[in-house]
Amino acid sequence: MFKWPNVPSPNAAEHELADFAELLCWRDGRSSATALMHSLARLAENDYSDGVPEDDMVANYVENAYVEIERRARDCGEGYPFALGENGDTLRTRSRTNNGRHAIYKYLLLATRLNMRTHRNHAEIDGTLLFEELSAETCKEYFGDRTESMVFGTAAGGTGFEEKVEYLCMKIGEGNGYEPKVESREYARDGKLDVVAWKHFTDRLPGKLIAFGQCKTGTNFRDDLAELQPESFCKKWMRNDPALFPMRMFFVAEALPRGGWYNFAADAGLLLDRCRIVDFSNHICRSVSEKVEDWTAAAACSSGLPSQ
Repeated sequence: MFKWPNVPSPNAAEHELADFAELLCWRDGRSSATALMHSLARLAENDYSDGVPEDDMVANYVENAYVEIERRARDCGEGYPFALGENGDTLRTRSRTNNGRHAIYKYLLLATRLNMRTHRNHAEIDGTLLFEELSAETCKEYFGDRTESMVFGTAAGGTGFEEKVEYLCMKIGEGNGYEPKVESREYARDGKLDVVAWKHFTDRLPGKLIAFGQCKTGTNFRDDLAELQPESFCKKWMRNDPALFPMRMFFVAEALPRGGWYNFAADAGLLLDRCRIVDFSNHICRSVSEKVEDWTAAAACSSGLPSQ
């Protein structure tokens, strides 16, 4: 998996090549299938002693990348910050026209293709923690009116694990507080819970929609898709089981390939990748939107990209 400003390998998957084409377009104002093909051919010539792969092979990779771009443009709608040319083989930057979803898409693109271990902090904002905030906001729009959400890691002002669980139980009206069923050394294993969403009835009685989510930036998350187990979390740390165990969600900044989507979703639960997050990001709160714009502008500048 390539990291910007490096170039993907000639046999990279179409979703990687699509990200690279978008980054080239962001940097230069436009990109094309021809420019992408030249980049891959030059890399191949440097990396392989037997020379450049067959032109037809490189062209096929590039064609598949632009099919992926067309799919993204369709799924994101007005939230997609790039525009395909009439022939489907060129890409240009769209005017923002105060479209906050464009900034969100670009933030997620950078949160995928930058090294988020060494380049996570920009404009005094932690980009990985920001992804949790954005995911919590997306929950409210996806689940609809009266949905509430929170980032578990900062619950109750970022206090200890016990206080976070107590606060969570109070907010969702289930679980009856913190009561550990395992030894304290197990705490470190429960960082998998990043965001929580719930939807009360007016009666506020037990038995409601609750969702537990895990969030991942970058590209190394395939082995983590099934780590978060809401039922296990409740049984281990809550005094009582909820009347209905929470559903499982997984948020990822990457635009996942549709070819393997079913396998990803079967492991992850309710899966929200880059395009699904952008699809439900019309009503992100102002404070989170401003953080997204500030982080993205600063990260872009440090990465050789225009801030807008």
